[in-house]
Amino acid sequence: MIKPLLDDYAEVFTDKIPDLPPDRGVAHVIDTGDARPVHRTPYKMSPRELKELKRQLDELLALRLIRPSTSPWGAPVLFVRKKDGSLRMCVDYRALNQLTIRNKHPLPRIDECLEQLSGARYFSSIDLKSGYHQVRIHQEDIPKTAFTTRYGSFEFVVLPFGLTNAPPTFQRLMNRVLGDYLDRFCLVYLDDILIYSKTKEEHMEHVRLVLECLRRERLYANMKKCTFMQDTVTFVGFEISASGVRPSQDKIKAVCDWPTPTNVQEVRQFLGLASHYRRFVKDFSTMASPLTDLTKGVGPKRRAITWSPSCQKSFDLLKNALLTSPVLVMPRDDYPFVIDTDASDYGIGAVLQQYDDDGNLHPVAFESKKLSVAETKYPVQERELLAILHALRTWRCFVDGRSFVVRTDHNPLKYLRTQASPTPRLTRWMNEIELYDPVIEYKPGSQHVVPDALSRVLIGSKDSGNGSGSDSGENSGVTMVPDYLYAINGNVAPVLKHPSDWPIYFLCDQDTIPDDAKDLMNKHKDDYVVDNGTVMKKVKVEGKMKLLPFIAYSSRSNWLQKYHDDLGHLGVPTVLSHLQSRIFWPSMETDITNWLKQCPECQLNGPQRRSRHGGPMKPLPIPAPFSRWHLDFIGELPLTAKGNKWLLVAVDYATNWPILRALPEATGSNIAKFIYEEITLRFGCPDEILTDRGANFMSKILANYVALMRTNHSCTSAFHPRTNGKVERLNGIIKSMLRKYVKGNIHEWDKHLPRVEWSCRTRYHASSRTSPFFLVYGVHPRQPADDFWPNLIPEKQQDETTMDDLANASTPRLLKLMERREEAKRLTEQRQAQDKRRWDELTKAQRFEVNDLVLIRHENPFGLEPRWFGPYKVVKRNLENDIYYVEPLDGGRPYTSWIHTDRLKLALSDKTIQSHWYHPADSRALFPTDPGSRGT
Repeated sequence: MIKPLLDDYAEVFTDKIPDLPPDRGVAHVIDTGDARPVHRTPYKMSPRELKELKRQLDELLALRLIRPSTSPWGAPVLFVRKKDGSLRMCVDYRALNQLTIRNKHPLPRIDECLEQLSGARYFSSIDLKSGYHQVRIHQEDIPKTAFTTRYGSFEFVVLPFGLTNAPPTFQRLMNRVLGDYLDRFCLVYLDDILIYSKTKEEHMEHVRLVLECLRRERLYANMKKCTFMQDTVTFVGFEISASGVRPSQDKIKAVCDWPTPTNVQEVRQFLGLASHYRRFVKDFSTMASPLTDLTKGVGPKRRAITWSPSCQKSFDLLKNALLTSPVLVMPRDDYPFVIDTDASDYGIGAVLQQYDDDGNLHPVAFESKKLSVAETKYPVQERELLAILHALRTWRCFVDGRSFVVRTDHNPLKYLRTQASPTPRLTRWMNEIELYDPVIEYKPGSQHVVPDALSRVLIGSKDSGNGSGSDSGENSGVTMVPDYLYAINGNVAPVLKHPSDWPIYFLCDQDTIPDDAKDLMNKHKDDYVVDNGTVMKKVKVEGKMKLLPFIAYSSRSNWLQKYHDDLGHLGVPTVLSHLQSRIFWPSMETDITNWLKQCPECQLNGPQRRSRHGGPMKPLPIPAPFSRWHLDFIGELPLTAKGNKWLLVAVDYATNWPILRALPEATGSNIAKFIYEEITLRFGCPDEILTDRGANFMSKILANYVALMRTNHSCTSAFHPRTNGKVERLNGIIKSMLRKYVKGNIHEWDKHLPRVEWSCRTRYHASSRTSPFFLVYGVHPRQPADDFWPNLIPEKQQDETTMDDLANASTPRLLKLMERREEAKRLTEQRQAQDKRRWDELTKAQRFEVNDLVLIRHENPFGLEPRWFGPYKVVKRNLENDIYYVEPLDGGRPYTSWIHTDRLKLALSDKTIQSHWYHPADSRALFPTDPGSRGT
């Protein structure tokens, strides 16, 4: 749709600027007052740099962007390495900038710009090609841009990079060119143009108007960096869409990816970051209380912790608080920036901040980077300098041409400028840093909390992509190295591919271990022991100290594969809960998450989310265990060799204990037999069963059976499965697991039911924070995968509880089980309340009056059948359950069924729009008799 328009303006998009910019009434002025010219000698360059310098000079001369100069002014040239490894020529204009009078022309306030986007749905972004080179230098000031090289002196006739007033000049030009459209459908921030519109037609016209301006003014864009007619774009560091504005992931990645702490020191690092901004977080102390409690007491700094659900909630709340207003703010042009940086042995971290009107520092963006193997060997001064350089490169769009302060906790860094003989690397980095003209200040380490935490949180976490990297392979979600359990020779220390594998050195002779690893081992000697040739980590599991085997990278993929498969390809919480109680490695949750994202079966058979409809949620009360069962059928499924084509599913509401049975027919007699054999004879007669209104569940045989057992049979309202959500959700999980297990052999699905049933019974539930197996038996089971590594899984302690003890309800074990069931009930009720609150905020129930005319949604339209039929008259209502009783307008027999409000809408006419497929005579098929409806 947009391509023909872009083709009409093809001359706007070019790889190279074809000619010098025309006189547009805006030229860059370099006002140095009456200052005398300054001239610096050229920097010494390597043969490779000289060759590249000659090439770039020839290119600039050919484009007529520079010309030979005899000016008394002169600045040296240096090279800056780009991300792709190529060299970019830069002129060191520091001396000229110190003499230049600052231009006070303001840049746009980003927060004010983004306020204009309300209601926009379509976006295009245009990036100008070498934007500064499209602005002329004022004729009298061209000599001041002169730079000196081995090949002579040259001067720019267009605006070069590195001049102090370049951003205001460029902004003034763009405001003049697009001034008529600013804040109407266009935003401009330096060389970035954003076009926004409410409709496609509007957007096409708006794009055309902007391109016409660019063509008229002979301004050229870089097509590779432009996007058109998008619903989401990135502009000045923010992701913009119809849903609103949020920081781009690059700005908050360092905090979003913060791994779950595993010891006291890591908890303190995270709390240090969060506490730095506590003045902006309401109820900070309460929110952080579970984490603060972990740091109390005495012992080693890196002693293990018990990570409870309340700790995870506190951790998530604090991360969210750091990444939302009023903590994380949009940058403003009228206040200076402050960058705090720090470097550790393994990573670098930085935070970009800005003062508010009250003088408080707010974070604008966070950044962290894992050091490569080579970078970890740099001296401390160079690592600290690298942290500054990385921050400046990352946030160049914010600090270039502005005054700002860089604060570091490494005091000698402040005096590197005065060193007599710095290394070539330091010289190159310092020259690049000086181009930004920062003010470098010293900040004591005790006050340098945030960047310090950002740099150190990388230890033991996954590679960021900038570190040592991971081996490519089929399972690239987890880095692979040789398995230390089988590859270590006691006389030769292995070569590690990742710093997090350092605990394997506990198996080696001290003389063979690198010095940096020895320091780590001394710090954590109380956290690890060697048992029968295996490194074991001391970890608290459910309040008890356990020794768990440390797993190296090469084995992790096997563990993930085996447990994920044996657990029915269930999600992260289930796999994590099983592995955390058996083995240990750093960043386990992150690795599991990445592994599951890459699982082929999970990608092909993942659930499809549906939108919410209907009124407020009305959670069902939680009964005693095994007193209320929810039943439903899955099918009709492919016919198996045993003649099965239906799967009957039952789940106990209190414990989530599931029962599955494959059946040849979905009849009332089979349902009654299932309830008798699988529920009554195992758990006792249920007080209640809840089903949908299928004809099989409404059969007389089943009705007679439940009456005999004095069991109440409740039903959902017609076509409203949400009431039976407990079993509906389980059905989705079961079908997903079966798809992954059958792998094309769809007629053998019943062979996999025992594995699926086991996985569902041992599955971790976020609501109760445990598994159905534990709530039924009071113990955690041994998994089949545990025998896959018999030498690694510690032997279970013999259970000394006898059968006589189990018969006595006063035994600690049964008391613990009863307490755990009560806790699960309380946690589930809390989860229900949270879900209800979130649901109710997004939904609003329709309310109808008696005698209102309504239409009924057709749940299973065939072909071109209408989606609604009616009208019908409301004759009775039950507002507690949001259900209504209706009758036809033609005097037919009233329906004996309640209908939920989410299937109804108000009829604006009494004219019949009922299709010939439905007639009042069919009412009993559409709305079967209701023995006891539950509305929601």
